[in-house]
Amino acid sequence: MARVHGLEAMTPWNHLAAMPPLNSGEAQVYSFEEGIAVIKAAFEQVDASMAEFVQTMVDNGWIDAEPSNNRRLGAYCTKLAATRTPLVFMTWGGSRSDLLTLAHELGHAFHNWVMRDLPLCRTHYPMTLAETASIFAENIVRDYMLEQAQTAQEKLEMLWEELSSAYALTINIPVRYEFEKAFYEARENNELDAKQLCDLMSKTWRDWYGDSMSGTDPYFWASKLHFSISELSFYNYPYLFGYLFSQGVYAQRATKGDAFFPDYVALLRDTGSYLAEEVVLKHMGKDLTQPSFWNEGMAKLSVKVDEFETLLDGLKS
Repeated sequence: MARVHGLEAMTPWNHLAAMPPLNSGEAQVYSFEEGIAVIKAAFEQVDASMAEFVQTMVDNGWIDAEPSNNRRLGAYCTKLAATRTPLVFMTWGGSRSDLLTLAHELGHAFHNWVMRDLPLCRTHYPMTLAETASIFAENIVRDYMLEQAQTAQEKLEMLWEELSSAYALTINIPVRYEFEKAFYEARENNELDAKQLCDLMSKTWRDWYGDSMSGTDPYFWASKLHFSISELSFYNYPYLFGYLFSQGVYAQRATKGDAFFPDYVALLRDTGSYLAEEVVLKHMGKDLTQPSFWNEGMAKLSVKVDEFETLLDGLKS
């Protein structure tokens, strides 16, 4: 990624930036209808009911994505408890990132949808399982778009989106966790001033980013809202767990074949009733206490890293 930016290593202010163009071509812009069509086609490859669900969301007006001067960027999914209606709110800008964000939120909506007949108390799943369906949906759409890509440039752009997300989740989230853990340990003895907080953040940043980044973001503790939610500690941890958990579940799609989708839906329905270890053992036959489950998901990511580097070498040569 640093090579594409023309740098020796990434920097704190560009590690979340979109992929810069490698040629004179312009980035593709999708209309909302085109984005929905791509997501439906990708979901259809898993099961027709997933594509039908997306159309149901559109037909009922349960997706509010129209840009306006009074709304900021961002996206989230919620539901009405009385009717179990899933609702998606976002600001559509037409980028590939927006398309994947919409897929992510529709994954959350699908999770709520398949639980709509359960008692409300059984639909409240923990944060560690909350990202299962959303990241699964992203993976479906990413792989579909990668298959449809016509050029090396298009494939690179798709892989960039995926690897940028993986870079943030597998590196930046541990930075946040380790910083917060170290902060609580230090806070037992005394209060910390701004300089001490900056020093602590820089240390955890260096520990995790290593030589992949040229510097640190010492004021990340002040700019990241998640650190300021006083009633909830370690807010970020579930994102990494959820990412790796969803990657592991997604890896089962290739091995389980036609049996995967009903097992996947059953897993989603039980996320409010069982522990993570129990639900994946029951429906996927996998043991979370063993490294193999987690390694299967990371192996798929490793393949994407190799493919990205090979494509980049081909364009740069």
